[in-house]
Amino acid sequence: MILQITRRCVQIGVILYLCGVVSLSLYAHYRSARFVEDPQLMAGLRGEAISRAIHPFVDSLDDPQTFLDGTKGTLWSMRLFGVSISDPLAAAEMLAASKTIHWPMLLSILIPVLLTVILGRVFCSWICPAYLLLEITGKLRKLLRLAEIEPANVQYSHANKYILLVVGLLLTACVSVPIFALIYPPAVISRLVHAWIFGTAATAMLVILGAIVLFELFVSPRWWCRTMCPGGALYGLLGWARPVRVKLKSDLCTGCMECVPVCEAGINPITESESIECDNCGVCLRHCGDKALVFTIGLPVVLQKNAPRNRAKKNVAVATVIAFCCGMLLPATAAAHHILGLPHYSYKENYPQRPTLEYPATTGPYDIILTSYPGIPTPGEAANLAFYIKNRDTNVAFSESVTLRVLQTSTFGDNITILPPTTRPPFDNEFKFHVIFPEDGEYVVELSVMVEGRMEVIPFLMVVGQPSATMSMVILVGSLLVVVLVIIRAVQRKRRRARGAARVAVRLPVATLKQAEA
Repeated sequence: MILQITRRCVQIGVILYLCGVVSLSLYAHYRSARFVEDPQLMAGLRGEAISRAIHPFVDSLDDPQTFLDGTKGTLWSMRLFGVSISDPLAAAEMLAASKTIHWPMLLSILIPVLLTVILGRVFCSWICPAYLLLEITGKLRKLLRLAEIEPANVQYSHANKYILLVVGLLLTACVSVPIFALIYPPAVISRLVHAWIFGTAATAMLVILGAIVLFELFVSPRWWCRTMCPGGALYGLLGWARPVRVKLKSDLCTGCMECVPVCEAGINPITESESIECDNCGVCLRHCGDKALVFTIGLPVVLQKNAPRNRAKKNVAVATVIAFCCGMLLPATAAAHHILGLPHYSYKENYPQRPTLEYPATTGPYDIILTSYPGIPTPGEAANLAFYIKNRDTNVAFSESVTLRVLQTSTFGDNITILPPTTRPPFDNEFKFHVIFPEDGEYVVELSVMVEGRMEVIPFLMVVGQPSATMSMVILVGSLLVVVLVIIRAVQRKRRRARGAARVAVRLPVATLKQAEA
């Protein structure tokens, strides 16, 4: 009981922390614009009460700006008290998209990887807010039965998520565009919290989460976490040899099987607690009246001498490595960039001004920041785009000319050029462009910079107005996902039917022989 109360407190604490960090970012914008010091300017602004409550604490610090700069981001990529921490899936996707090893990004995953290697998939069961949401969804299935609505209980293979991980990384490498960041529930919920606090559009994120929740509620319990989550697959691979795991004391087990139906991972804790599917949630321990299931620390069975080999685990690991190698060899349509611990929707706080949307990126020794005013441009009205480029080692501003091109993205078709390649020299240490976006949608702003003798193209994704392109992508991906699931289910049922027919065929001759003898 104490273990589960602790786990719930951690899960709720993570959600509160996420809300607090985003609220802190909103306060930082008002602080950088010097709004918090003027009640008239703050009056009526979103988050006014929270910002006023935060201000005395931050203002009492010796270096408020260092604190604000060192605490920001989301569960996808964040800075926690100045330390950059990223989801391993974010690093994997960055490697696949850019085909470049970016050491700051890899260093930012050391803490999550180390915890996973020791404790297993604890991010899933103890930290991920989507896990808590889907646990609640599983409880709601009981209410459906009370309402005389019998939900389906379709079972899918746990291997699906490993296939999705490999295929997703290969696809990311082919198109050089992050894919998992759009559908990965921890990242989606992080953006949803940001949109809620900042008052921006959240339709696509609600559709993604709503589709997953409804599917689990009516079709397949714990479908996403058990069979589809690419992050869970990666954490499972990283923690396959974890020393901390659930172990069965066979001398105490009476075979009551009370632990099986309550397992959140959908496995049999009696026989499969050593597998990579176990996320160490500890729910089975609570329901084991014999106290036969316990957490242990020691050498995993898979590393013990004469332990049976698990060929499936080996095949998954090999397939993932092959996917990375193949992805690194595929041509990229555009050079990807790294977000240095910040989400792509972070905001500029470098000097007093009204909040402007900021997109950080890096190339070679240079740090690049694109600011857009207004943050979400209005179709038909000129938006001011400014680029700030400096050498992170020497702190010297970039002095050569840069070229900008703006494309309107299309879900089904070629991108449309909105602004042809336009070259600008620096003016007062910044590069200024004025762009008129014709309509709502998603746009790619391509900045071409000469870096160490070669031309680098850095793409920035911008949202204008209330776009429908994201919705089109969500519908497309969702439709393809439904088709894949239907095919998988059909194949599974056909195999079960074939196996049943084979067993019947074997039994018939035996029965005939017995009748003849009688």
